[in-house]
Amino acid sequence: MTSAFTFFTAASATAAEGNDALPYSSDPQIKSVQQEAYNVVRQYEQALNEGNTKKIVSLFAADSVAEWNNKPTYTTAQQKAEGYDALFKIAKFKTVFAYDAINLYGDAAVIRTHHHKGATVMENGKPVTDLNREVFVLNKTSQGWKIVLYTFNTDPIQGEG
Repeated sequence: MTSAFTFFTAASATAAEGNDALPYSSDPQIKSVQQEAYNVVRQYEQALNEGNTKKIVSLFAADSVAEWNNKPTYTTAQQKAEGYDALFKIAKFKTVFAYDAINLYGDAAVIRTHHHKGATVMENGKPVTDLNREVFVLNKTSQGWKIVLYTFNTDPIQGEG
């Protein structure tokens, strides 16, 4: 694997929609590593939609952090579990990430996503426009790729990365 910076973008590309235009390299070796990192974020997306706190927390490295809008930084597994449990009590997701970039930096990956135009989340039983965009930073460990930083913010224009 090369330690050189690899950067690819694609608008509104997700495997869940059957669109194979994910932002992968044309180099098979680099693409393989990108797919490994992507698979972790895809597992996160699936667990989010299932409301599966345990699965989500298992995707994070021991020394990871999660930073959400208007919430304290979650640095421990317990804090993350409590944060996701509280979230799932009020929100139900049917999220399909649009992948803006899968960047590789040696044994680190940065994956940027956003939510499609028209996406909503159910909060307290009511649909709310979902304006989120996310950044996942992953490190390759002896246990495979793990999330070391997850952060999101809201985008004033839905559907743009």
